Amino acid sequence: MPFVRCSSPSDAIAAFDRLVREQNDALFLFFGSTDPGTGESWCPDCVVADPVLRRTLAANAPTLTVFECPVGARADWKGKMEHPYRTHPAFRVGRIPTLVRFRGGLEIGRLIEGPCADATAVTAFVG
Repeated sequence: MPFVRCSSPSDAIAAFDRLVREQNDALFLFFGSTDPGTGESWCPDCVVADPVLRRTLAANAPTLTVFECPVGARADWKGKMEHPYRTHPAFRVGRIPTLVRFRGGLEIGRLIEGPCADATAVTAFVG
């Protein structure tokens, strides 16, 4: 399964637009960016969920593309209701980590926070 990093919201929106045009099925994973001081995400839930998501998605959804969408630094996300991932009509991300599955541009499901760290929930989500 390919993981594709969208380095900016404009990259993620372009990936979503391609998904719609090509009528493909894909996952978008929204998470806290890496804190340069620690080398880990500033989001503790994201740190816990990351290895579970990678392992479970690789084993159970090998053909789905996962677009990784870091939300930026903590100061760019927390309390910033104008963040593009919060305001985009398809993404509407309120909390992280969030894993959204789209088929042909239509949302078919979403895992938010805790279930992203639950291998059983992730397996059922992509099954």
